[in-house]
Amino acid sequence: MCVLITVGVSGLRGDATAPFRAFGFTTQPAVNPTSAAMPKNAVRFDVTAGGCSCALYNGDTPDPVDAESERLRIARKYVRKGWSQAKIDRALGSRDHSSQSELPGPRDLSENHAGQFAAAIESLTKQGARVTLLAHSFKRSFAEPFEISGATELPLDHYLKSHHYFPEDMLVTLVP
Repeated sequence: MCVLITVGVSGLRGDATAPFRAFGFTTQPAVNPTSAAMPKNAVRFDVTAGGCSCALYNGDTPDPVDAESERLRIARKYVRKGWSQAKIDRALGSRDHSSQSELPGPRDLSENHAGQFAAAIESLTKQGARVTLLAHSFKRSFAEPFEISGATELPLDHYLKSHHYFPEDMLVTLVP
């Protein structure tokens, strides 16, 4: 299965694909007939990296609770060892910093692409564009029609803070 993201941009003077191409992504006119459900005045195009959008799409709903529970578990371990709160804070801070500065693995590169995709979207919205996203996992051809489950608006800040998550098979319009 491969994911394809179609982007619809309206209200922008200039090239809507430029921010994506600046990151090295490929943009092509939307191939799927279902993309016609996007706003009528939107420029519709598919954005890919390496032939699909899998590296650009974060289909996993982020779970900040897991990261925080891990920090609490580690902190409790240090408390049992008799560490001071200052020492625990330094250790957790060092742990957070080192996990961010490790060499990138395949998942990190995928997260980097998703971050670049999000930066391109943010650039468009800051230029006053209205951006609509549509992602779908295809089993065969990207041209296969599929059913859209609905449409929603999502604040840009929420999209950015949620690790670039937006629901699949739904028209999602990002709003300032």
